[in-house]
Amino acid sequence: MTPRPRPDVGTTPDGSPVGLYLAIGTEGEPELIHSVIPAGAEVLDLGSGVGRIAHALMALGHPVVTVDESAAMLAHVRGAETVRSKIEDLDLGRTFACVLLLSNLVNTPDDATRTRLLRSCRRHVAAHGIVLIERYDPKVRVHEGTWSGEYGGLAVTVEWTGEGAEARGKVTYEHPDGRRWTHEVRGHPRVLRDDAIRRELAKADLRLVRVFGPKRRWCLARAA
Repeated sequence: MTPRPRPDVGTTPDGSPVGLYLAIGTEGEPELIHSVIPAGAEVLDLGSGVGRIAHALMALGHPVVTVDESAAMLAHVRGAETVRSKIEDLDLGRTFACVLLLSNLVNTPDDATRTRLLRSCRRHVAAHGIVLIERYDPKVRVHEGTWSGEYGGLAVTVEWTGEGAEARGKVTYEHPDGRRWTHEVRGHPRVLRDDAIRRELAKADLRLVRVFGPKRRWCLARAA
């Protein structure tokens, strides 16, 4: 019998379990990205993790540069240039046809961090390039309590206690084969509706071009 993979193969600086990101499916995201960028466009994947999206984009013909602050995550990236760095501090001195900021990073509860993330996107996007940003469903309401759902082939249970900056969240992911991962977070994420995302982009000299994709969760921006 083949041994079951260990659920814990390391964690990132923010406590995210690496094994979780090796198990999550792509949810059609690479194909969605591919549909709105030119064939063969070079992609900068900010917060790439283990290469979950990057590997699929490379298979679709896109060169990818992956950026993550976790060496444990980047160790699983194959075939792409890897850069270990915090997104906010990144300055590669080059630009890209497409810059990705996925995994709802833009929904950080910290306004200053959000601005720095978006300014890094602006710093690295080519003059006629695009920035693709994944956000939470703008209709979602984050509140105290427990709710369940599914993502990437995993069952997800979220438990929130407290409110605002004092809120604490516990997210449990369960694979069909029984593996489980838990990630704890602090502070309610900020849900960004269309007007709010426009304002946040403007702070980084970016402009919203359109919103698209399932539940209007994807934002396409260009240099202002």
